[in-house]
Amino acid sequence: MSVTEFFIDRAMRLIARYLAAGKLQTTVNGIEQLPAIGPALIVARHYHHLFDGLMFFASLQRPFHIVVTMDWIKNRPLKIFMQSINRMARWPMILRTDALKHHENTQRRLFSTSDGARYQREALRESVQLLVEGKILVVFPEGYPNIDPTYTPKTEPDQFLPFKTGFVRILRTAETRLGAAIPIIPAGIHYATEEICQGYLNFGTAIYRNKTASRRELIERLEYEVKRLCET
Repeated sequence: MSVTEFFIDRAMRLIARYLAAGKLQTTVNGIEQLPAIGPALIVARHYHHLFDGLMFFASLQRPFHIVVTMDWIKNRPLKIFMQSINRMARWPMILRTDALKHHENTQRRLFSTSDGARYQREALRESVQLLVEGKILVVFPEGYPNIDPTYTPKTEPDQFLPFKTGFVRILRTAETRLGAAIPIIPAGIHYATEEICQGYLNFGTAIYRNKTASRRELIERLEYEVKRLCET
C-alpha cells in the first residue's frame, strides 16, 4: 500500500466512525473467512444505503474498495465532489440506468444517455485492476438497498432482489489476468432496531468460480449463502 492509499484509508475510517457514532453498533462474525493477504471479492446483501458501508469500515482491518452508484446525485457540485472522493479512494463508480428513469429532470441532466455504458466500462477496468493488485473488492449484486432516501424498487421490508451478473465478469477477467482463482466471500447483513441501531455483518466460507459448473450455479449458490447469513 502506498503512503497516499494509507492516509486515504485512515481518513475514510475516521469519517465512517464519525457517521456511525451514536447511531450504529456493529457485530461481526466470521471475519476469519477473509484472507489476510491477496485478492478477495466480497458479495454482500444490500440493506441500508449508508450503514452497510459503515459496518465494513468497523469490521475490516484491511483496506477495501466498494463499487458505488452515482445515479442518486442531485446537483453538479455534489457530482464533482463524489467523483473526486471516489477516484481518490479508488472506489469504482456505476450508474443504474433503470434508477435514472425515476429521477427528476435535474438529476437526469447530470448524466447523458451514453454515460451508463462508459461508467460500466470504467468500473469493470478499475475493479479488475484492484483484484489483480491483491485488494479486497465489495459488491452489492442486488443493485438496490432496502432503505434508500432516493429510490429503491424494493417494496417489502426484507425483500431480496436477484443478483445482477456483472460481478462474475469482473471476477472472470481478474482471474484470467492473474492466472489464479480468487475467493468469493458471501456476506449477510441484518439490523435490529434499538435506541442505537445494532448491525450484524456475517461472513461465510469462500466460494470459488472454478468449483461451480456454470455462472447460474455460482449466482444461485451465492444468493443462497448470502440469504442464509442474513438470518444468523
